[in-house]
Amino acid sequence: MSRHVISVLIFSLMILTGSAQFAAADIPVEPYIEASFATDGPLSLFSAPDGGGNPFTQAFGPDGQTVDGTLTIILYDDMPPWGNPVANYPKADIWLEDHHGELVSCQGGTIPDEDTDDVGMTFWTHPLRVGSHAEPVDGNQLAIVVTGWILDSPSLEDFRINSADLNGDLHVNLSDIAMFVGTYFGTYDYASDFHWDGVLNLADIVLLAESLGAECP
Repeated sequence: MSRHVISVLIFSLMILTGSAQFAAADIPVEPYIEASFATDGPLSLFSAPDGGGNPFTQAFGPDGQTVDGTLTIILYDDMPPWGNPVANYPKADIWLEDHHGELVSCQGGTIPDEDTDDVGMTFWTHPLRVGSHAEPVDGNQLAIVVTGWILDSPSLEDFRINSADLNGDLHVNLSDIAMFVGTYFGTYDYASDFHWDGVLNLADIVLLAESLGAECP
């Protein structure tokens, strides 16, 4: 067999092997997730476009107390018991969004901390980089998106996010102050309740003031 033929065979084998490895990294059917928070019960996460909001480890419970809201998921390639954990899945292809589409994100602003590990697990602890808000009303809830698949979970049904960027233009400026003032002296609006406790007060003003000038990095 000539050297040329051998080289072609080796090159073809490399292509086939590479293709097989690439296919193995894909999810062949609709994926499935198991999601859980470190703390049970309703949670709210205050955010800002520059990531200057609270980390998940300092989320708010319904009375304004700080709680560990670390979000953990296990990614499967199908619903258990038929599905298998998807290891080493890229974090850039996993993100949070809401069904109403009100929450807006800087590039990569809602992805988890790490790629999935050997058992398909990844987690969110760092602050999000987002604007506007998302809350579970009128059937809306936050969802995990995996490469286009929108995956709901009961664990996400009482999780909400708000941002100092009230108008969702990914800049915290005078326009957001004007919106905040309108709700502060008007009807209660969760979007402005940054220190989530059911009322708008000085604690919310402080968080807004600390975020002025924030924008996507």
